Amino acid sequence: MKIIEVNSPGDWQLFHRVPKQIYQSDPHYISPLESDVEAVFDPKKNKAFTHGHAACFVLLDGIQPIGRIAAFIDHERNKTNEYAVGGIGFFECINNQSAARLLFERAETFLAAWDVKAIDGPINFGERDKFCGLLVQGNLPPVYQENYHPPYYQDLFTNHGYAPYEQILTFHGVMSEIPIERFRNIAQRVRQRYEIHTESMDSGRNIPRFANDFAEVYNKAFKENPYFKPLKGNQLRRVFKMMKPVADLRMVFISYARDKPVAFAAFMPDLNPYLRPYKGKLRWHQIPSFLFRIRRAKSHLLKGIAFGIDPEYQRRGAFAALIDYIYNEHTQTRYSDFYLATIRGHNTVMVKSISNLGVQVERVHLAYRKMIDQSLALDPFPFMDL
Repeated sequence: MKIIEVNSPGDWQLFHRVPKQIYQSDPHYISPLESDVEAVFDPKKNKAFTHGHAACFVLLDGIQPIGRIAAFIDHERNKTNEYAVGGIGFFECINNQSAARLLFERAETFLAAWDVKAIDGPINFGERDKFCGLLVQGNLPPVYQENYHPPYYQDLFTNHGYAPYEQILTFHGVMSEIPIERFRNIAQRVRQRYEIHTESMDSGRNIPRFANDFAEVYNKAFKENPYFKPLKGNQLRRVFKMMKPVADLRMVFISYARDKPVAFAAFMPDLNPYLRPYKGKLRWHQIPSFLFRIRRAKSHLLKGIAFGIDPEYQRRGAFAALIDYIYNEHTQTRYSDFYLATIRGHNTVMVKSISNLGVQVERVHLAYRKMIDQSLALDPFPFMDL
């Protein structure tokens, strides 16, 4: 067996062949778009490269790719850590401990150049709102950009010294089962008391201003998050532009107290049911038919991609005002179920808020940590009891 670094289109083909082998008989697996994965490691598309480094590796048995891994470090994020932490992700491997060990050791060797004291994984290089965590509960089809793994991966990680560090939850809800009257009564009082009103992206508000308002609330809501990196409006404008072909602009909202943005929520149709037939390759000539399938569908699954409230308004009913606005004739007729993914188990405020929607935890992912410096203690986040 030998390991090669991914440096060419041919190497990327080998990288993408690994999961095709692992999941070829798994009915629940939905291949992520290969272009989405490659974009994570494209310095032109991922701003994390301005203050970080990354590399991808493939393990070969002869000419057959049997494993893969990515290793990366974000120096900007490490400025807020007590010590340097590296990351690994996009791990896939046959059920062979020796093969897994070679992959882990190659990633750890890459990260040793920056004297990391610990390594987290599997996580994403950049924001941890996608491709994050190892699936440990809920053997079900993943939502868009959510990791899916076979059970034996847990042993591959723990046998190499990785221990559970952070719990990442996916909640499932049924639109018709939201206790909307409860939220509606609270929302009515909140709107009167704080003069709160809610606008969606299709309301006609200037998009640059909408993006700036979104970023303003995000930065206030998540500044205490351990992985927080401030957002700027111009970053969100690019995201909104990319989302537009598949997004439902009526499902991207901001609540205002008078003219001050205080809460936001963003949802989009889950793309995975429509991506399944393409097996990771959506070519340019297939995009029109892909979009047509989404638009003609009578009912969709809805994926929450962002949600936040200005801490000043977390106890003032802003959440109820958002839910009241979201739950309308459009959502009731167009969306049957919804998913709230990448919710941290230690984010008790968020967990408590969304639990009031009548949702249930459907899938659990874990981010693991390996202490390279054994003199340092592993201090995992609190886990939610399930």
